[in-house]
Amino acid sequence: MKLKYTGLLIVFIGLLLGSCKKAQTVFDNPYSGGKANLNIVANAQQIPVPASGTAGTPVTIAATGLLPYYKAGKLTFLFNGQLAEITAVTETGLTVKVPGKASTGVTTFVVDGQVVFGPLFTVIGKVNLDPTFVAVAGTNGPVYKAYPIPLSTQMLIVGSFGNYDNKGQVKRLGNIVRVNPDGSWDRSFASGAGANSGIYNVVQIGSYFFPIGDFTGYAQQNGTISKITRLFTSGQIDTTQVTTYLLKTRFVPTFNGGVAGGGITNILPVGTDKMIVTGNFTHYVSRRYDQNSYDSKDSTIIDSITMPQLARLNIDGSLDKTWRFNPTAPGYRPSIPGAGLPGANGYIATVGHPDGKILVYGQFTKFDNVATPSILRLNADGTIDNTFNVGSGPDFGIQNINYDPISNKYIVVGLFNNWNGKPYKYMIQLNYDGSVDAGFTPKTFEGGFPFYAKILTDGTVLVNGSFKSYDGIIRNGLFFIDKTGALKDGFNTTGNVNGPILDVFETKSEDNKRAILIMGSFSLFDGKPRYNIVRATLE
Repeated sequence: MKLKYTGLLIVFIGLLLGSCKKAQTVFDNPYSGGKANLNIVANAQQIPVPASGTAGTPVTIAATGLLPYYKAGKLTFLFNGQLAEITAVTETGLTVKVPGKASTGVTTFVVDGQVVFGPLFTVIGKVNLDPTFVAVAGTNGPVYKAYPIPLSTQMLIVGSFGNYDNKGQVKRLGNIVRVNPDGSWDRSFASGAGANSGIYNVVQIGSYFFPIGDFTGYAQQNGTISKITRLFTSGQIDTTQVTTYLLKTRFVPTFNGGVAGGGITNILPVGTDKMIVTGNFTHYVSRRYDQNSYDSKDSTIIDSITMPQLARLNIDGSLDKTWRFNPTAPGYRPSIPGAGLPGANGYIATVGHPDGKILVYGQFTKFDNVATPSILRLNADGTIDNTFNVGSGPDFGIQNINYDPISNKYIVVGLFNNWNGKPYKYMIQLNYDGSVDAGFTPKTFEGGFPFYAKILTDGTVLVNGSFKSYDGIIRNGLFFIDKTGALKDGFNTTGNVNGPILDVFETKSEDNKRAILIMGSFSLFDGKPRYNIVRATLE
């Protein structure tokens, strides 16, 4: 029996060995035909001499293996993608001049398309991180807006964050903080737990702050707020005592009004006792606490009125039915007649004006049932302003518009390729009447598109987006242009910005230099770690 099994084992091993003798498949070398090693050796961690400089500064960088390629006319050198003039090459390195359009970033040696990375170099220009702004840790979520408090040197910062400059690690700050001129946190602002969701903006009307956003609770009040509430200037929510159906007492927000079906994205003060709120909501809502809905229990009855996208509220939260309201339209409930005008058939955003007019933009084809190309302007009374005419307007939606009351112009960015039938890709400037500003010529964007632009008080325009270059010049996420649309000399030396900018506020540094406070959702500014808020000087 052993011999039988031994024989079977020998046969099996023989078959196995025989199968191993099949011809092996030989694959082509995936690296065949590749270029030979350049034999250039450079330490990307070295510090250039000098480590920073302005345009035209001679810079020496250590490297070996450069001479053969330099003598053959094949060696080029780049500062963050911009070609530099090589003035000398030795066995141990080279000397180059910082080019006029260079910006902070990595340097590179290039030979026949092959790249060897050099060290980082800081290009000094007119835009620099402000060392007097102390909140370098930023926030742990987006910052949407800064609001300078009237008759004060302080400001409110709002967004979707629970931590500001590492001051919310023990107790969450709740999407709103008050800060001092140097950016330090003011712990005396009594916001409690703050808002339970994002705050998009805040304004002061009379002696109250009015935050708006997507929140339904603030401090101790939860479920009694509909995207807007009223605060004392101390930060505490303004509440009042009510008697319920069962004759119990409770404290509720004094401001009795809000919206449903979407959030509030902007708030525009009207005089000293009213406000216009805008967003993508569908209804105005208010609450009654002293009535019963069923089962003889205390109930909060929510009254709804159809009021799409725009509403004017009184300072107590009640709806102002004299503005964009049709009292004879069918009501959301038979007991509450009337409804707001239809508004847009798509997404909207708004920009206020000192004269009370409101620019409405976004992505829509109709407004109040009238064909409209994603942009229009309303008069202060809420009617369409027919003096503003963009013709056929953009062929796609608008991302952002900023109005400059000094020049009386609008800077517009979006994903459009044409405007009023003519080629304008991603950016255009309009006059106050809606006509195209012929003196402004946008240049070519590459690698992405803009989603924010801001006209500064001197006419300089800041533009942010996902782009990699503008007018053929490397500008990763941020550039500054002049009134004509050309890159502004000395302003475009900063390094990468890796996220959207949502607001820019002009201010001063602690040593009284002109500065801008930049807010958004980014973790890198000028190639350095900065989290959602940063201040830069403009020198």
